[in-house]
Amino acid sequence: MIIIFRFYLGMPIATLHPGGQNLATGMWTAAAGASAQARNLDVVANNLANTDTPAFKKDLPTFKEYLGNVEREHLAAEIPRSPMKDKDFYPLDGRDQSYVVMDGTHTSHRQGGLRVTQEQLDLAMEGPGFLEVDTPAGIRYTRYGSLKLSPTGQLVTAEGFSVLSDQPLGLGVISSESSSGGNPLARGIQLRDRGSNLTISEEGEVFSGDEFIAKLSVVEFQDLKKLKKTGAHLFESLDSKNKREPLHTQVRQGLLETSNVNPIEEMTNMIRANRLFEQDMKSLKTFSEMMGREANDVGKL
Repeated sequence: MIIIFRFYLGMPIATLHPGGQNLATGMWTAAAGASAQARNLDVVANNLANTDTPAFKKDLPTFKEYLGNVEREHLAAEIPRSPMKDKDFYPLDGRDQSYVVMDGTHTSHRQGGLRVTQEQLDLAMEGPGFLEVDTPAGIRYTRYGSLKLSPTGQLVTAEGFSVLSDQPLGLGVISSESSSGGNPLARGIQLRDRGSNLTISEEGEVFSGDEFIAKLSVVEFQDLKKLKKTGAHLFESLDSKNKREPLHTQVRQGLLETSNVNPIEEMTNMIRANRLFEQDMKSLKTFSEMMGREANDVGKL
């Protein structure tokens, strides 16, 4: 499609009949629509590929209408100083163009289902909250609660990132270095020789038998649109003032959140995007044939 697109747009519109400018504009609109639907298919395919990924949050595409008359810079009209051509009678300069572009994606934070695992270190967030973890890139947030103990006895995520408590714990806590702030964090949770009989309450309080150990740092945000995916089930907060209180999230021990992708819905989106893409490609072919006739047949009259 890229080769065809460049070949069409590479035609010198100035040599066409004024009606050819309308054909070229229509061709550009169809090409832009096909390109947007191709990117839409990539998003849908990624969602489908993560149907069984625990705690995965699907992405939704956003589209934007590009209005040439609004988006383009308005230039002063120039008086032709050479013999007049057809294009001089229609000095649109692309200002009549209106087409669609894919403006980006945003994440759907809809709650996924809860799957029972009966593992004492499996946690599910029921509500909008996230677990706060420490990574080499700084503080990040996750809803993937498949936790484990590191060789040193520290509570970590499946990727090995330290799960943080809501406040420093003092003695016996393994400190970690935050690359974002440069200061040691004394909020890692040490469970050495305590991991055999752990219970975690709905508020995130961790107990070993009757002994209180720590309270998990569960964070909620006022605007979820200010969270950015960074891979490995992690999100980064783009606004340090986005956190909110009080919390409405409950921690469920022995469960894991499933993906919020509905495969039937995504298959429907894929079929729709495929059909729209095919329609745009057919439009491109039609405009190509019309421009060919204008250049070869009309020019002979």
